[in-house]
Amino acid sequence: MENIFPPLLDGTLRAHYLMLFGAAGGIALVTGLVSAWIGARIGARRAVRQAWEDTAGKQVARTEEHLAELGRAIDAIAIEVERISEAQRYSAKLMTEQQQQQRRVPGRLPPDADRTPNQITPH
Repeated sequence: MENIFPPLLDGTLRAHYLMLFGAAGGIALVTGLVSAWIGARIGARRAVRQAWEDTAGKQVARTEEHLAELGRAIDAIAIEVERISEAQRYSAKLMTEQQQQQRRVPGRLPPDADRTPNQITPH
């Protein structure tokens, strides 16, 4: 076995020390590689989980903002529809009052009185 190593290593560094340190270094190398692989896997899983939670949290917040905005828009539309219906009721009331006043005027015929029975009016 001494013929394997060059004569330079025959001094203080014996062959069995070289084999011992080589085996220890190999074990340390394999242990380090396995530990690094396990650590990288755990770290990657944690990073993916955290990124997923952050993305889901942002989407929930964005959805809540959209729903709040939609609620405000619906409220504004409801107010405008109420205003329109109130204006229609008011104009219908005015038209009814005007028709009643026109019918009450003495010496004046109602608007339909001068129409012949088969006459079609343009609208």
